[in-house]
This record gives sequence, structure tokens and C-alpha cells, in this order.
Amino acid sequence: MEWEAYVEGVGAPPMHSQRLSVAVRFPRTTGEVEEALGVSPHVVLVGYPYYARPERIYRFSVSTTRLRRQLYRLALPSLALRAVDLGDLRAPAYLEPLAKELLRRGHRLIVLGGSQDAAQALFRALAAQEAPFTYTLIDRKLDLLDPICVEEHPYRVYHREMLLDREVEVPVWGQMLGLAWHWVSPGEEEVLHAQLRMPYLRLHELLAEPDRAEPFLRTAALISVDLGILRGAEAPAVLDPEPEGLPVEIAAKLMRFAGMGYRSDVFHLANYFPQRDTDGRTAAAAALLVWYFIEGLLNPPVDFPAPDRTNLERYVVPVPDAGVRQLTFYQHPLTGRWWLEIVREDGLGPSRLFPCTRREYEEAISGEIPRLWYLLQLAVPV
Repeated sequence: MEWEAYVEGVGAPPMHSQRLSVAVRFPRTTGEVEEALGVSPHVVLVGYPYYARPERIYRFSVSTTRLRRQLYRLALPSLALRAVDLGDLRAPAYLEPLAKELLRRGHRLIVLGGSQDAAQALFRALAAQEAPFTYTLIDRKLDLLDPICVEEHPYRVYHREMLLDREVEVPVWGQMLGLAWHWVSPGEEEVLHAQLRMPYLRLHELLAEPDRAEPFLRTAALISVDLGILRGAEAPAVLDPEPEGLPVEIAAKLMRFAGMGYRSDVFHLANYFPQRDTDGRTAAAAALLVWYFIEGLLNPPVDFPAPDRTNLERYVVPVPDAGVRQLTFYQHPLTGRWWLEIVREDGLGPSRLFPCTRREYEEAISGEIPRLWYLLQLAVPV
């Protein structure tokens, strides 16, 4: 692959001892890229400085410059870290083929900047690997219907176009974290519950119990984050800042969960608007999210369920429901992470394990069928 045709390399930042920058290679030519990728980096970074509007696409290179400046000055998470920064894409259309090639080679990818509709290209790149995958959106909005104004149109419909893309033939499981219900229209709620039937957590649930997000990120291959999920006071330079949102500390915890996932192939951080970031506060918050994702990548739990599930402890819980009779849970004895076994009510297909928390197990013990069980019974690949 002629990498120089797709990406424009960036100059290396100051290399201070024990800073993240010392573990990153910044190739500029095709030969340098191939050499850098040949050392099996933990992660590959690409800048996407493109923002969609109805009439055209704008490029703001300063967005990725500021994100990198804040990221590479942070502490080195581990002396073992190996990372490659390919620079910025020369055109938005190059995101999908570049992501396809990196995924084909087995690399994990971080995409910095741009508007969130770029997730469509990343979604198709993952689908091209011809293996089922899970997609987790972290956003206050569903981006399905009803643009509030003309400027928001690309952002408000991309999610529907992506999830209902008939050209994607592999099974895809969708999940959503952080929905603020005052942004969800009745039409979108109908699409969510009747058509997509996806598991989700609302914003107030994340604020109350951040650990409930971990199962949604454990198997996610594509994690797309709208920086608007953060509180406006902590990240004002986003598309539509507002007072309600996640504190940076909770969002960073979610990013660490994402990095620790079994298949966190692509992490996409979107909707940073540098022209509004007068004090650098939002770029600093975004850099923290990326740092915790990388830190999670370096500390993966070794608890993936064995085919015969012998590495897990099994718990069968009788429930007072004639149609269900019992629920089966599994827990890893060392990491303490939980799974819920789902047997389809129609009897079609084998049982599947879905990540859950101890909360669902305790609800079953108390005689209540967890809401997650109902969501997963309805959930179908999109």
C-alpha cells in the first residue's frame, strides 16, 4: 500500500523522558510506515480533521494538532508501549480503505477528530473483515431522525444510515451508552425499540453506576465517542455543549473499560471543534480519554470464556416465571467479571454468553428477571 498517498505524516513532538511521545513512531514515507508497522505496535493513530456540513466538507488541521499536543505530553503508561502515528488523512474518502488495510493486518486503530459521521467508514471497514462484530456508540443523541437544524443534518441521520445499511452482510450487534432522553424524539424512540432493539444505558444510569458500562465495552470492536457526552463545563468546544453530561473522570473510566475489551479494534473520538477551544480545556479532556483507552489496551484481562466454559464458574438461578424457569450466569474466579447466558425463546440457534454485571445476578436472586435479559432476547443483529 502506498501510504504516502493516503496520509500526510506529522513531525514528531518534543521527546521528553517518560512522556507518551517517546513510545510513538512518526513515519513520513511508505518505507518508514512499513517499518513502523512491522514491529507490531499496540495501536496505530490516524488524524481525521474533516467536518461535514450539508453543502461541503471542511478541513481543520488544527483540530488534530491540538489533540496530539495534549496527548503526547501525558505520562508514558508503560515502558512496553509501542505506537505509530501515521499523521492526518489527505482526504476523508481515504478513511475506509486505510482502516480496512490496518484491520486486515491485525492492527488496532485510534481515529482522532472530525465529525462523527466518519464512524460510517469505520463501520464498513470492520464489516469488510467478514466477521460478526459489536458496535458501541457513546453519545447523548441517537443520530437517527429529526435534525434540529440544517447544520446538524449530517450528524442527526448518519447513525440510521449506518445501522440500516443493507450492503453490510455480516451480523452486527449495536449498543448505546449515555442517551439523554431529552434529546430522544418519539420517532427515534420508536426506531430504537421497534427496529434496532439495542441494549442501551441512559445518561443518568451511567452517572449513578459507571461500572454498568463495562459489559457494553467488553466485546465492542468499534467504539465511537461523541465528545458532547462530556459536561459542557469540562469540554465546551464540542458540537452542542450542555450542562448535563459525564464528568471527565467517569468518561475516562469508560475508556479504560473499552481498551480492556476483547476486541477493541477501532476507537473513534469525534466532534472536537478547535475554534471554540480558547483555553485548550476540551483538547486536554479528549487527550485524557485517549490515554486511558491506551492504558486499558496494555492491561487486558485474561478471562475470555473458553469454548467449554470450564474457566468460568457457573451459577443457575431459578426465577418465578413459567416461561423462563431459570437463568444461568457465569463468573471468572480471578477477574470477577460476569456473563449471562441467553437462550432464544424461539429455540433457534445455540446459546450465547453476553457480558453483564453482578447487578443482573443479584436481581435474578431476588426473583426479578433483569432488564438486560429482555433487551438481549429482543436484540438481533442489524
